[in-house]
Amino acid sequence: MRDFVTGATGLLGSHLLYFLAASGHEVLALRRKQSRLEEVRAVFRQYPDGDECWNAVAWIEGDVLEPECLAACISNARVVYHCAAVVSFVGADRERLSDTNLQGTEHVASLCLEHRKRLCYVSSIAALGDASYPGEVIDEETPVIEGREHSVYSHSKAAAEQIVWKYVARGLDAVLVCPAVILGAGMWGRSSARLFLTAIRGMSFYTEGGTGYVDVRDVCRLMIRLCEDPAVSGERFVLNGGNYTYRTFFSAVAKVHGIRPPRWKLTPWMTAFLWRLAAGGWLECGVRFETAFHQRVGPYITTPFVLFKCKTVEALSGLSFFLFGGNSCPYTKNVGTKIDTF
Repeated sequence: MRDFVTGATGLLGSHLLYFLAASGHEVLALRRKQSRLEEVRAVFRQYPDGDECWNAVAWIEGDVLEPECLAACISNARVVYHCAAVVSFVGADRERLSDTNLQGTEHVASLCLEHRKRLCYVSSIAALGDASYPGEVIDEETPVIEGREHSVYSHSKAAAEQIVWKYVARGLDAVLVCPAVILGAGMWGRSSARLFLTAIRGMSFYTEGGTGYVDVRDVCRLMIRLCEDPAVSGERFVLNGGNYTYRTFFSAVAKVHGIRPPRWKLTPWMTAFLWRLAAGGWLECGVRFETAFHQRVGPYITTPFVLFKCKTVEALSGLSFFLFGGNSCPYTKNVGTKIDTF
């Protein structure tokens, strides 16, 4: 039987397809009609045996919002890797987030339970709890603090997790993973790859705070390793390679690319003030303001404009070292590899 992968045309999904095929698995990958396979093929070509592994992947057109299509795929699957998700921090995308991240997960989880299939659900560190004080390292057990501000994306991933746990309570065999910000070559201009493009363009300002980062190859290996272990079920794992400040990350990318790193700090009150001005319509569209995400000030401004308003999210790392004996991909090596590939 084949392993079934949703979100197969994204950064994580495309690399996961390769690692599954390279491990000898037959793979069935879900794609929407408008999805472009050229970017996925480009990811495969980064690996020496990529062309050979590409032939082990079968594609089917469909959507996680189409239960009939999912049922046909899941009923014949060995393991289901649910990577499909909308990543957006814009309030106007709340409906899209709800459709894909919640309804799509509901369909996948219910069908996995119905057909008794093992599920690997890809959540995010955005679904974790809140640090009780600046600099606290959070993990799988950290609770959410009532009243704390969270993005629409965070809310959607946390709610999707609750859907999976609901079916776990009914007997679903599932493993949940919460990757940090995923770094890896491919899918330029999309998802976390935009961080690199922003740094390459050059940035004068940086915000306070930081977050965790993890190599996409480590995430893929860990997902497969966890799913292959029958003793692991009904558990949640943070996948994090290391915690770094935003200034450290963007400076490292700038150094590799030979450009000037950001040098002026925007304090929390500055970024929050600008964000509220833009949200209230006081800043006109078209004014360019250099920020971590290089967004336009005005109607286009979103919460990521201030990198979660200078929030620090430091996740506990170490799982990859435990499983691989310390043989994980270093953060600095990944930054260099990715820029060189670009």
